[in-house]
Amino acid sequence: MPSTRTWMTVALVVGCGAIGFGFAFMRAAQPDVASVRTTLSANFSAQCFKTARAASPANVADAKLQGFCGCTATRLNAALTDDDVKWLAEQERQGVTTPPALLMDKARPIAATCRAEAGLAG
Repeated sequence: MPSTRTWMTVALVVGCGAIGFGFAFMRAAQPDVASVRTTLSANFSAQCFKTARAASPANVADAKLQGFCGCTATRLNAALTDDDVKWLAEQERQGVTTPPALLMDKARPIAATCRAEAGLAG
C-alpha cells in the first residue's frame, strides 16, 4: 500500500493540474486577480479533497484530508504573486492543463507543512 506521503503527493499533483479547470469560465472575460484567486483556491481545495479521499485509506478521517487540502490551497494562493496568477490564467486560456513547474515548486513545501499540520503521516 502506498505511503500517506505518496497519495498526498498524488492529490497535490492532481489538484495543481486541475486548477486550470477553475479558469474555464473566465476564458472570454478578463476577471480581476482577486476573482481568479478565489476560484483557484476553491477549485484546488475541492479537487485535492476529491483525489485525496479516493486515494487514501478508509481510516483517514475526512476532516484531516479537508484540513490538508484547505491549508495547501490557502497557503499556495498566498504564495502566488499577482503576476503568477495572471500567468496561470493565461496558461489555461492557451489550453495548458498540466501542473506548471512554477506551481509545483511552490506547492511541494507548502503541502509538506500542511500534511504535518493536518496530522497525516509521511
